[in-house]
Amino acid sequence: MENKETDFDDNWIEEFEDDDKKYDVFNEEENDSIKINILYVNKRNEIEKINEKSIILNKPNKINKEELIKLIKENEKPNKIKYKLLSILVYNLSLRNEEIKNFLRNSDEYDFLTSLTHIDDYGFKSSINCLQDINTLYVLFNEENIDIKNRATTKRVRFNLANGKTRRKKV
Repeated sequence: MENKETDFDDNWIEEFEDDDKKYDVFNEEENDSIKINILYVNKRNEIEKINEKSIILNKPNKINKEELIKLIKENEKPNKIKYKLLSILVYNLSLRNEEIKNFLRNSDEYDFLTSLTHIDDYGFKSSINCLQDINTLYVLFNEENIDIKNRATTKRVRFNLANGKTRRKKV
């Protein structure tokens, strides 16, 4: 019996594991970092400037509300020009490895872009390892219109109370 156990050929298992390692890039993994594009739109609705950076997430697949607020506050006033937040968009390519072939044939069926309506914690979906660099958070800022004419002012009402009495107009 001992001869049969030693005669067992396990080379095919090692070959299979070696072949399987080649396809590790197609396995889903959690997102540890995310690319951020900050777009600035001027008063003429033209893209004036684009900043690109990458941040490491505190928790995998999740960006906290505090991180979003910090990102917005740090970038709302470049070059001493005040911008207001227009929109936050998230592009999260969350394909599974079985869906890649179908996606390449008909990519119109898939929609990976979502708009954040509230500034809150946002959870990303796990992505295929080789496609994680495509996941992006877009922050759009619009230049504020500060006109003196449109600025809210308080109208002052002045009273002439020299006599302390209201005068009646005689006809």
